Amino acid sequence: MSEQLNEFWERNVPMGFTDDKLSYTQKRDFRYKLQDYMQEVFRFADFRGKKVLDLGCGAGIDSVEFARHGAIVTSLDFSKAAVKCTKALFKEAGLRGTVVLGNAKNLQFPDESFDCVYSFGVLHHIQNVRQVLVEIVRVLKKHGIFMGMLYNSDSLMHAMLLLRACHIREKYLGVSIEDLATRMTERVFGVPYSKLYTKGEVVELFSRYFVNVTVETRYNVIDTDCQRKLKFYLEDKNDDFGWHLIIKGEKR
Repeated sequence: MSEQLNEFWERNVPMGFTDDKLSYTQKRDFRYKLQDYMQEVFRFADFRGKKVLDLGCGAGIDSVEFARHGAIVTSLDFSKAAVKCTKALFKEAGLRGTVVLGNAKNLQFPDESFDCVYSFGVLHHIQNVRQVLVEIVRVLKKHGIFMGMLYNSDSLMHAMLLLRACHIREKYLGVSIEDLATRMTERVFGVPYSKLYTKGEVVELFSRYFVNVTVETRYNVIDTDCQRKLKFYLEDKNDDFGWHLIIKGEKR
């Protein structure tokens, strides 16, 4: 499975836009306009002068955002393509960051190295996630902060993915509807592993490793046959059906 995951992400770096040739400014505009809650929720400016580890940095857009607001950033990914993209993005943005190739299950940093570990849309692609959480706790300083995002199984997005999976089931004999749906979670079909979580599951899992754990739901979107991440609005402005579960916790 690890080899399949590596091959998939080498070909499909998140926020890479390697075919579209977008500039840093265009990538930044796309990221924070589409996911317009991120500045409010993650408050990048609060980490000025702090040491931040971006765990599973993808093409580095959030790493650069932390650096843009004055954080001391280390970006890590197990994909060589992601490391290359992140280094290029730091250079294009005229900002500094340390970018390393590494494995989240065995971090190459000393104990208590970081004020914050940030991991957006990564942990739900890792099977033995508890091993990663142990490592995150180890490299965080006392009272250090974890911030991350996991996919929400109690979302309208998941319901739509299940419906779409039903339509293509005949092409994938022997594959469950749920497995097909999780293969559709990314822009490119076929991600080898995705796990969707309920709020309760996230609270139970992260409370084993952190205190003051909070989980909130954001990003009311669905994928249709014609458009990805189509936003929808509810009359009461309720985000409970959102696709993203935002987790924050503090090291004991």
